[in-house]
Amino acid sequence: MNKKNWLLVILACVVTFSTYSCKSKNSDDTDEVIEWTRGSAFDGGARSGAVSFLINNIAYVATGIATEGQVSVRKKDIWAFNPTTETWSQRAEFPGVARNGAVAFAIGNNGYVGTGFDGTNALSDFYKYDATANTWTKIADLPVDAARYGAVAFSVGGFGYVGTGSRGNDNNTNVKSFYRYNPTTNEWKAVESPLRSNRRNGFAFVINNIAYIGGGIDNTAYPEDFFKFDGENWTPLNDLNRNDNSYTYNLTRSSTSAFVLNNLGYVVGGLKSTVINTIWEYNPTTDVWNEDNQVFQGSARQDAVGFGINNVGYVTTGQNGSNKFYDTWKFVPVK
Repeated sequence: MNKKNWLLVILACVVTFSTYSCKSKNSDDTDEVIEWTRGSAFDGGARSGAVSFLINNIAYVATGIATEGQVSVRKKDIWAFNPTTETWSQRAEFPGVARNGAVAFAIGNNGYVGTGFDGTNALSDFYKYDATANTWTKIADLPVDAARYGAVAFSVGGFGYVGTGSRGNDNNTNVKSFYRYNPTTNEWKAVESPLRSNRRNGFAFVINNIAYIGGGIDNTAYPEDFFKFDGENWTPLNDLNRNDNSYTYNLTRSSTSAFVLNNLGYVVGGLKSTVINTIWEYNPTTDVWNEDNQVFQGSARQDAVGFGINNVGYVTTGQNGSNKFYDTWKFVPVK
């Protein structure tokens, strides 16, 4: 073989090697795929246990608990994130008592924030935020016996829903009950809950006006059941701990962040004996979870907030042990 042909062979080998060195999303070594990049740090300061909601592609992050000196300080500020300019701006302060472990959801141009823990008591009060006017209005409280923190919340069909959570410091006070809020009548009403276990610090996300609910912790157990809810009917789905002829996975955990992109659900980080940094993707069409994405590239954390805007997922704030965070990370899945 002449020198020219040898050079062609070498060049072909280099091209082939380079091609196969570029890992795809489904590669065994997903760490080489860049899906997470650093975003604009949260301007409200390091904290955990905050809430978030979305209105017109603007994310709002409110409340939470920070550490100032050696003292834990609960917060009542709210910040708006504009993904176009990658900037945070402070808005009118939340009017209720400072708290962490609250919940939030959005209906139309209004955000709703309530429940939580003030350091002594589980709370039942609720407030409406008008994003256009930048004003807060107190709305009807949850029933007194429905006070809780570490609950989940979402909106489906023009109604808000709050469920699960804890009613006190005792682990035995976890609940699985759900309530529906009617913004037209300003009333809460109890709705059925088929969840098998009481729990706090679970997760919920909404895809195509259907809510998906799971995760959390009850005493030292991590519930495995997973349900979807369309505002009328609950449907059981494959458990989060699955081991059958088709799939084996276990993403039971508490205190995660969650968001939706391209009609897929994502659950990031959380706590299971230790703080973790994995990300799981849920496909509602197949009712299957996978762990094929690049692991979260920030510090592993629990009690962070997550939201998805314009096909980009965001995770910000959170904590790991005594360390609380204000960094923000952006996630764009590789197709």
